[in-house]
Amino acid sequence: MSKTSNIMRLALLQLKGSKGKVANVQNAVNKIEAAVKEHKPRLITLPVCFVAPFRKYSETIPDGFTSLQLSNLAKKHQVYIVGGTIPELGENDAIYNTCTVWSPTGDLVAKHRKMHLFDIDVKGGIRFKESETMSAGNDFTIIDVDGHKIGIGICYDIRFEEMARLYRNAG
Repeated sequence: MSKTSNIMRLALLQLKGSKGKVANVQNAVNKIEAAVKEHKPRLITLPVCFVAPFRKYSETIPDGFTSLQLSNLAKKHQVYIVGGTIPELGENDAIYNTCTVWSPTGDLVAKHRKMHLFDIDVKGGIRFKESETMSAGNDFTIIDVDGHKIGIGICYDIRFEEMARLYRNAG
């Protein structure tokens, strides 16, 4: 793709998950292979929590099982892969909901940790506190794909328009 082109072919993948990490990663690998064969995209995106958002499935980045699979696929097919999110085992045993971006050379070009954790506690109703199991990131992430700037946000991050405004203002 020429850097002057305004057109980019994308593959946005939605996956059905299972209870097993290896099965979920293999499902992603299979869907990426099929998308490349059928649609020839330049950029492929995976969904949030496609591995599973649990501590027992967490891994380090870029040398964990899921990261190595995505890196190898990006290099094999010469595509960018936005790796949805995986539970990243970070410093001090913290777990982050992390999006990885892989270049056509298989290199990790960006890592974005979800900034806004979703907490809700409705008296007499639903209670869900992401902050009890995850840590928040604090960096904004912009990638360049063939001259196209793309800002990364994860799930609940979208509810905070300041992030989108910062990305827009960055070009």
